[in-house]
Amino acid sequence: MNRQTEAAAETNDPAAAHTRKRRASRAPDLLQFEDPETDLSSLRWVDGPGILVFWVLAVVVFLQFFTRYVLNDSLAWTEEVARYLLILVCFLGSITATRRGSHITLEFLMRMVPPAAAKGLTVLSQTITLGFFGAMTWIGIELTQKTRQKMISLPIPKAWIYTICVIALGIMAFYSAIWLWRRLRQTPEEVVRSLDAHLPID
Repeated sequence: MNRQTEAAAETNDPAAAHTRKRRASRAPDLLQFEDPETDLSSLRWVDGPGILVFWVLAVVVFLQFFTRYVLNDSLAWTEEVARYLLILVCFLGSITATRRGSHITLEFLMRMVPPAAAKGLTVLSQTITLGFFGAMTWIGIELTQKTRQKMISLPIPKAWIYTICVIALGIMAFYSAIWLWRRLRQTPEEVVRSLDAHLPID
């Protein structure tokens, strides 16, 4: 009975029938994992700090390896600095993932439900994401204001590290708000098409 009802609905709504057939035809591709080609044209100025910190981290780690295993006289500050640089890479790199909408999501669930439900789940997900980043930004500000400690190996205040993390969280909240606004304006069919295309980068 349900199949007959769905068939009748698709007859009255050709767009829904086309969407269902397209999603069904793409279903086998969901289990195929292929590495996309690197496209640097999608980078923006906001991605620069993450890339810069990543290369600084690579240099510090190499310096630590070289001084420890080649010179047998490791620099004491490299281990602590590398640890904090890794934290910054995670936060700054998450800005790029949030801007492009490429954070890990359970897209297969949204493909198994009707387009209207898929849009509802997507909007709910974006709302929760925005709330999380907003709350973490507020908590980070309070933590930064209370931090008076410095790094052990270098006279650098830890509050500087926390400040960068807070700024990154604020930017992620900003991009999450943009994505939420986009999802609210999209029709259910447009949301499904964006999921099938693995989300646009801009």
